[in-house]
Amino acid sequence: MPAACTPVIGTPKPLDSSQSATVVTVAAEERVFAGHYPGFPIFPGVCIVEHVHRSARDTLPDREGAAGGVWELAAVESTRFLSPVFPGDTLTIELTWSRVGDAWRCKAVAASQRGTAAQVRLRYEAATATATATATAPGTVPPTAAARAQAPTRPDGATAMGAAAIKQVLPHRYPMLLVDRVLRRVPGEHLVAHKAVTCNEPWYQDLPPQATEDDHAYPHVLLVESWCQSAGILIAAERPNPDVLSGQVMLFGSISDIRFTGRVRPGQVMEHHVRLSRALSDTVVFEGECLVDGEVVAEIGRVVMAMRPASELTAHAPARAEESS
Repeated sequence: MPAACTPVIGTPKPLDSSQSATVVTVAAEERVFAGHYPGFPIFPGVCIVEHVHRSARDTLPDREGAAGGVWELAAVESTRFLSPVFPGDTLTIELTWSRVGDAWRCKAVAASQRGTAAQVRLRYEAATATATATATAPGTVPPTAAARAQAPTRPDGATAMGAAAIKQVLPHRYPMLLVDRVLRRVPGEHLVAHKAVTCNEPWYQDLPPQATEDDHAYPHVLLVESWCQSAGILIAAERPNPDVLSGQVMLFGSISDIRFTGRVRPGQVMEHHVRLSRALSDTVVFEGECLVDGEVVAEIGRVVMAMRPASELTAHAPARAEESS
């Protein structure tokens, strides 16, 4: 397979000759652990999706049959996160493929020794169709008015937030703090934030010297993670708690109807538009889009996040070697 920028260093391997399942061990050396919930290493949900995507990319039944050359990840149709994954866990990913019109759909179940970690459904389309299609295929996110070009958002001096203020709200740190600036925020309603993509990010360090511009495309899962961190700021800015070991922490519930309509490359700035569409107690539902230079590159249909006691997270963690000695 061609080189590709990715946030994970582990590589899923076929479980057997059937090509219907893969297996990968989540190493303690995964670079995402340093900045994702520091002090309490937990594998980001989007990295589970990335392992499913890499497994799907290597097992797609018709890898050479895409009109225009290659199949591209066009949508995350649905993902439910059911249990946390920790360093040392082994993920077994079972894959089921089906043809839907001109696209391929992959249904996957990722499980660790604690049970099912995530249920994922991805959609792949021919690269040219992904970039230019205007009709809505079955099961995809329909075009919206938001897909039109928009003028860049101007910062609101009263609600804008810089890096220092963001760090008071989000627990994430380098290299997993993926929001650079909040331009405007209306509590309980909406938020606009920026993330600048640079070729010095660690995800690019393993690309070979001959890597192409397409190989430098920003991983879809990191776009989603960055957007979701922006959503987290919207709900947590009024009651910040950057300590993941106490109080209330943000947990992913599910993501669905995410449609990718473009790629992001180093030197570009992602503008995340987040709208709170529903709030039920400590569970909130978001929607929105991500733009680059005024053009939508991703439509976010539904993200469910919950504020839960830190004890619900830490109760699942395996005992560390230094704790059990």
